[in-house]
Amino acid sequence: MAPGLLPEYADLDPANSVENATQAMKLADEWLDVPMVLAPVDMCNPHVDELSMMTYLSQFPDAELKEGAPLRRPGDAGACSARGPGLERHGTVKVGRATQFTVFTPKGSSGGVVAVICEGPNKTSVSVKQVQNADGTVSCEYTPNEMGEHVVTITYNKQAIPKSPFKVEVSPVSDPSRCRAWGPGVDGTGLVEKKLAKFFVKTKGAGEGQLTFKVRGPGGELSADEMELKEESEGQFSGFYIPSQAGTYIITLMWAGVNIPSSPFDVTVAPTPPDASKVQVQGPGVESTHLIMGQPAQFRILASNAGRGELTVEVRTRKGNVECDIRDNGDGTFNCQYIPDAEGDVFVKVRWSNTMVPNSPFHAGAEPPVDAGLVVVSGPGVQSRGLRTGQPAPFNVKTRGAGPGKLDVVIRNPQGEIVPCESTRVVEGYQCSYTPVFSGEYQVAVTFDGQNVPNSAFAVGVCDPNKVLIKGPGLDGMPVKVSEPLQFEVDTRDAGPGDLQASHQHGNRVEQPCEVQLIKPDLYALTFTPDRAGLEKINLAFASFPVAPSSLNVIDPSRVKVHGKGVEPGIVAGEAAPFIIDPREAGDAPISVRIEAPTKVKMDLAEGRDHTHHCIYYPSDGGQYLVHVSFANEPIPSSPIAVDITPATDASKVTVSGPGVQPSGLVSAQPTHFDIDTRRAGLGNLDVSAMGPEKIGVEVNVTDNGDGTYHCEYEPKVGGEFKIQVLFAGMHVPRSPMPVKVKWATDATRVKVSGDGLENGVAGDTLAFTIDPTEAGDGDLSLLMEGPAEPEMKVIDNPDGTKTVSYVPPIEGDYFVNVKFNDTAIPGAPFKVDVEAATDANRVRASGPGLEPEGVRVGDKGDFQIDTRGAGRGDLRVTVDAPKPAASTVQVKPSGCDSLVSEAEYNPRAVGEYKVNVLYAGTHIFESPFTVGVSDPTKCKLTGPGINNKELARADKPVVYKLDATSAGPGTVKAVARDPRGAQVDLAIEPAQREGEFTVSFTPDNAGTYGISVSHAGHSIPGVPFALGSVDPSKIKVTGDGLDGGRVEETLKILVDAKEAGPGGLKLGLEGPGKADAKVDDNQDSTFTINFTPHAAGEYRLKIQFADEEVQGSPFPVPIRDVSKAKVMGLENAPFVVGEPIKLAVDTRYAAPPDQPVVARVDSPSGQNYEVPVENEGKGYSMVEFTPEEPGEFELDMSLLGEQMPNMPLKLAVIDPARCVVDSGGLECACVGEPTYLTVDTSDAGPGDLEVQAIDDLNRKLPISLRPIQDEPGRYEIEFTPEQAGSIQVDVLYSQRPVLEKPLLVNVADPSKCKAYGPGLEAQGLKARHATYFDVETSGAGVGEVEVHIINDTTQQVSDCSISDAGRGTYHVEYEPLSAGNYEVSIRFAGKIVADSPYPVSVCDPTKVTAYGPGLEGDIIVKEKATFTVDMREAGQGQLDLVMSGPANTDVEFKVNISLQSYSVCSAFNNDLLQ
Repeated sequence: MAPGLLPEYADLDPANSVENATQAMKLADEWLDVPMVLAPVDMCNPHVDELSMMTYLSQFPDAELKEGAPLRRPGDAGACSARGPGLERHGTVKVGRATQFTVFTPKGSSGGVVAVICEGPNKTSVSVKQVQNADGTVSCEYTPNEMGEHVVTITYNKQAIPKSPFKVEVSPVSDPSRCRAWGPGVDGTGLVEKKLAKFFVKTKGAGEGQLTFKVRGPGGELSADEMELKEESEGQFSGFYIPSQAGTYIITLMWAGVNIPSSPFDVTVAPTPPDASKVQVQGPGVESTHLIMGQPAQFRILASNAGRGELTVEVRTRKGNVECDIRDNGDGTFNCQYIPDAEGDVFVKVRWSNTMVPNSPFHAGAEPPVDAGLVVVSGPGVQSRGLRTGQPAPFNVKTRGAGPGKLDVVIRNPQGEIVPCESTRVVEGYQCSYTPVFSGEYQVAVTFDGQNVPNSAFAVGVCDPNKVLIKGPGLDGMPVKVSEPLQFEVDTRDAGPGDLQASHQHGNRVEQPCEVQLIKPDLYALTFTPDRAGLEKINLAFASFPVAPSSLNVIDPSRVKVHGKGVEPGIVAGEAAPFIIDPREAGDAPISVRIEAPTKVKMDLAEGRDHTHHCIYYPSDGGQYLVHVSFANEPIPSSPIAVDITPATDASKVTVSGPGVQPSGLVSAQPTHFDIDTRRAGLGNLDVSAMGPEKIGVEVNVTDNGDGTYHCEYEPKVGGEFKIQVLFAGMHVPRSPMPVKVKWATDATRVKVSGDGLENGVAGDTLAFTIDPTEAGDGDLSLLMEGPAEPEMKVIDNPDGTKTVSYVPPIEGDYFVNVKFNDTAIPGAPFKVDVEAATDANRVRASGPGLEPEGVRVGDKGDFQIDTRGAGRGDLRVTVDAPKPAASTVQVKPSGCDSLVSEAEYNPRAVGEYKVNVLYAGTHIFESPFTVGVSDPTKCKLTGPGINNKELARADKPVVYKLDATSAGPGTVKAVARDPRGAQVDLAIEPAQREGEFTVSFTPDNAGTYGISVSHAGHSIPGVPFALGSVDPSKIKVTGDGLDGGRVEETLKILVDAKEAGPGGLKLGLEGPGKADAKVDDNQDSTFTINFTPHAAGEYRLKIQFADEEVQGSPFPVPIRDVSKAKVMGLENAPFVVGEPIKLAVDTRYAAPPDQPVVARVDSPSGQNYEVPVENEGKGYSMVEFTPEEPGEFELDMSLLGEQMPNMPLKLAVIDPARCVVDSGGLECACVGEPTYLTVDTSDAGPGDLEVQAIDDLNRKLPISLRPIQDEPGRYEIEFTPEQAGSIQVDVLYSQRPVLEKPLLVNVADPSKCKAYGPGLEAQGLKARHATYFDVETSGAGVGEVEVHIINDTTQQVSDCSISDAGRGTYHVEYEPLSAGNYEVSIRFAGKIVADSPYPVSVCDPTKVTAYGPGLEGDIIVKEKATFTVDMREAGQGQLDLVMSGPANTDVEFKVNISLQSYSVCSAFNNDLLQ
């Protein structure tokens, strides 16, 4: 069919069967519309699935050639072909090597001319040698001389043959010049002994060959253990070697035995330099902020791994540099020690070969010594009493002012075990808490910096009220009695220390105290007397903590009341005797009742809802009864209560006993007897009678024994049930009438038989008869049957004592049944039974196609066979019930081989359900009627993928078909498929909602062609078998260097392999940062080549679809690089800090291939230029990291692919906050309202921003003035003014980094808040050489030092002035003026004059007063003027008093002339007598 589509088919090489089949099947698919339901490789497989091959070939007879089909004659160029290695696209043709191919011309053609032209990459002509062969083919050969794409054009009669021109990629055999090596290991950058030296080699485009390398150093050639070379990917190698010592190394790299460019490489390996980053510093001298002033601080330096270097250590406190003692241990370690001389920050700088080691400078801190005597401990947790177990015991430890010591709290319980204690730091010190578990005395030991605080250890008493034990009457729940004194014992030994209080309480009444007496330590006696019944509580308290109360049940038996009929006269025997017991006023205790009577008495006792007890007893006999009532197991006062009972007749008291009244055990014709006792029944007449079966009376002989008892006898003549009746006083006694069963005496003649089973029957039927041995007495029954067979006899015991016997005689004949009783034949035995034969339709069998449930089609003959052998005699009849109006006739005729076998057939004319009736002797035979489904599979219709369409299935996804069999009649639907490997696959079949419609489905698990068959009622439906193509896009393989990306305008190639994905087409989609050219080439071998040329940098996303579905991994990211796209991240962390690593991430994802290294160099502020390491993090990211060792501006330059990256060089500001110098000028205290100054020098700290904050106690920020100091770059003056007394926290930050390890704390004083008072400040009244004092009150003035200066007229400071702290902000000042004169007392607080200071005071000296003159001498004449002089010029200011005394009643008049200093007889100065 259509041979013009491939006229050269006869010339095709059978060795290329798959290629030939692919070409032919594609032409059939395109121009004959015959889908490729088979893969070409399957078509060429000799084991191809036969069904699939038939399915494919069955499409050709009905195929029609499409219009425009390219039919060719055998002589056309289109009938030619060419093949051979010289025409293959990739990998075969090499530079300088001859390559061949063959041109095939149509057979039968003659005179045609084959022309071949070959052109190189630059349109250069390449000579082609042609040889005409005898078979019409042309052999061609050419030798390419250069690499690149060659074009081979083949024409036949000047017309291009198919696929011409052919494009051939010529590759070099081996070209080492195309190799490239780079990396530190070959360019010598940064190589250090004993460190890995890496390098990379790219061999793409170098042709065939093997890469080898060797390394020779100062010690000779390196061994294989010291070097490695491995291929990372195609054409990409990585290698390394490890130089063992410093010196020159020669690295030789060869491709195919030839040195690659620049090989051998000459590199220099440097010795290991000092590496300060490997130095470790540890110890309290560089770590602790709690060093003690004046005590040694040690630390250790580990430099064994840091190479050779020189160690320098600098220690600085706020007072300046401190000497540090360094001891070299000789093993690369050093022991260092210094003594801090000032409180506050300590900075330790450690350098190794003039390079700062990691974390240098180190920050430590020193504190003054500790004084544990200033620690104050208070709170419940350290008090001697008041704690109980299980409750938290808090206490406070005030350490403020005691120094920076460590608080330790050790608490031991009474057993000496340590109790956990929680401590929380607060402003004043610590808040502590513990929870005692055991009672007793605890020891709370508090130490501060290893010293006991005042009053430690504290003895703390803890009690446990739950451990208080009380013993005594009634505590075990037993009641106690009213008015009886109660004594209890209380044991507090395990309850810990404490005092006991006790009281008792009745109900809600007021508590009454108990008498408490201490018997011995921790053991008490409690005494009280309850005065009423009810619940009494004992309330205890121990150490003021309540103890669980104890309860007593107090009772008063005298208040129990009993009343009611049962305790009163007039009760008759047989009557109920109830009465009530009322204990409600007697308390809570158990009530018990006991009846003492002539005979046993039934009694019931129950408690009522009102807590009264109801008792009832039943006296059966007359006499005196005693009712005993107990309360709390003791009789109540009125117990026992005597009650007289009147007797009464009671037939129920009569007893009857003996074998004659037993339910069984009697035998007919044997006498029996029984006895009657009426002694407890009272007075009455006795009547005894007996009744036999059928109500026949039996004589009973009764003998009166004269003591209320009777003996009775009787004889049962027959077997059966008898009844014995006994009446007393006209009433039945218990059990009367009494049934008695009497057995017959043994007698085989009394056995009776009946039933048809002893007469006649039919073989196969069940025959039965009945045996009645009920009147034959005790004995064994036996059966025996004899006859033509021995059928099994089944015996059933009936409830009435008879037995039913059944058996089934299998064949006809006479049978004899023998029945014996106790080995004696019963009357009539043996019995003869006549058994006749019977017809059995169930033995008839019918079989054949016409009786099968399905398989009969419309128009077929429904034939079957009937076998009546062994069924007996009977008439055979066959009928067919067909769907209306499809009547069907039936023909039955004997079989030729056996008269008992018949042949039957019927002809169905419509689909539906038929009933075939087969009757024998008027009865349906086995399985008749037969149900037969008649179908018509030609009425089935199947729709779905692959049926008359080219729709493909997806591997691993369900394929669903719909089958319409609604007109096809009944039948089972089956469906199977053959997968591409020939294995059978069962399809799932599910009925649809509409009857007769089905869903057929399966899930193909392989790509390829499936052959599918569907049957209905065992017959194929129209349109099957058919072929279904299955595709699996997940089997698509996408490879190639193009997936790794490339540069802008570079053409990338990606190979798509669809060989295992089944039949399907390829579609391409592209998204990206800009335009790109993409083209798909079909390689005609189920592979495709994608040529992709990007025009912009960034990530393109390549979307690949196969059979309209995305392949696995799609869309594929394709990064296109451009150095200008490189980005640097991490600059936002500037400024950077000395000693801290600078880490910058470099994003080269869109700038260069991921294996391209970033090269970085740094220019330091001091002029050093060095390369910094760059770590390739993978996925297009690199990390640049270096640690600056000096402050200033660094320049970082980075390059990629030999090009400088954008925005280079980067300028990096590096600061060193530790080089900032804060000069507070010894500032320790400031004053409210006065400006406070400090300076900060940042000149050596690098470029940065200075920030200062001042925060007061109210967390308010004070205004700050920050001014640069003129002509001193980097120095600043800081000014702020305190607004209130307290403290100010000053933080100094440099570019957001703290300059000080902890903020500067400035105390603020307010001298205006100080007050001074006392006699030492009075203006007058002070005496020389007499001590005086005054107080200075500074509360509210903040923190400051009180200074007092006392100066006299000569500006000399007075001696012996002392100031003492009186507490609470008050200072006590004492001084002693040495001489008379005027003094000035000056008081300063925090260096400032306080209010009202200075105070002027005047001091006098009475010892400096002198008196002289005649008035003071003897021989004074009465009534004559006596004068004398008082001189007080050197005594200071004071008041002069004169007192004159003389003989009694003498009046003396005197006159003082101050100017003349004339005084009378006696004078005093400031109340001191003058001598």
